[in-house]
Amino acid sequence: MASPRTLLVAAAMAAVVGAAALLPAAASAKTYVVGDAAGWDTGVDYDAWARGKKFKVGDTLGTYAGLL
Repeated sequence: MASPRTLLVAAAMAAVVGAAALLPAAASAKTYVVGDAAGWDTGVDYDAWARGKKFKVGDTLGTYAGLL
């Protein structure tokens, strides 16, 4: 059976590897201004605005006011 110290080192290494695996996803997150310059308004075609954008988990949708 492995010693307690060996198990602790293995657990610490697993935690570091797990945390490192999450970093690229957080680093690639984007912030989108809804409607771009037109903003959050009733006359904006949001389907057209969203077309071509590839939203991912971790991205932020907001308004200019929300980003200040």
